[in-house]
Amino acid sequence: MAHDIIRIVPVNKEISGYLYAWLSSDYARELIHRFAYGAVVRHLEKEHISQVSVPLLSDENAQQEINDTVLEANRKWTETCNLEREALRVLDEKGIYAR
Repeated sequence: MAHDIIRIVPVNKEISGYLYAWLSSDYARELIHRFAYGAVVRHLEKEHISQVSVPLLSDENAQQEINDTVLEANRKWTETCNLEREALRVLDEKGIYAR
């Protein structure tokens, strides 16, 4: 695949974590890759992505748990990156070059 970027903004923010998890799955990738075009460098357009159905779970509690877990993981990842950036800043400030 090329390095094309498509931003997906969910209509309902209550499923954003679930949507991310599903789009990251092997099954979703296979569905999305069906729409790719190009002989050498494969490309996707937003119209292609919009044709892929997202299965919603009949068990709303399980879907909410997936959603919440993904959002919490994202929050922790952001916190980790910020703490690492701060640690590198302190190292630089103390004259210990971390880069």
